[in-house]
Amino acid sequence: MNLADEIAINQIQQELISQQDATNWFLSFPTETQQDILQRLSYMALQAGARETDVSLAIAKSKFRPTYTPCVLLSKGRLKEQMAKLLKLPDSEFIKAFFLLISLLAIADARRYSKYCQDGCSHWWHRDLSDRNVLDEIRHEFEQTILV
Repeated sequence: MNLADEIAINQIQQELISQQDATNWFLSFPTETQQDILQRLSYMALQAGARETDVSLAIAKSKFRPTYTPCVLLSKGRLKEQMAKLLKLPDSEFIKAFFLLISLLAIADARRYSKYCQDGCSHWWHRDLSDRNVLDEIRHEFEQTILV
């Protein structure tokens, strides 16, 4: 994944991109790339501190039925193991897994932000990702780290 994709994921989880545009963005990728995105989302959610107790909140936030396969999987506990199983689902389930993981990331990241970052932090994804100038700064900073 590249920086543009990471920015898009964070804009989606912050609800700066509509669900329809997020769907179009995700489905524009080939299946292998969709699977990579799901893997990255799983990692991001775990890094943000996602908990098993967040799963029911993520299901509600995603407005999915709890009986959908990705919802059932994540509801079984042992979050990291269940996330690995999401990646093995048929690609017809990927869009549901995508939005469920987006919701899980949003919940975990909001908690992390309110606990650790409210008074400022160095996480680029906690900046105003709706501001083009901020996005340009992030891209420039990223390019500088690559060049160093």
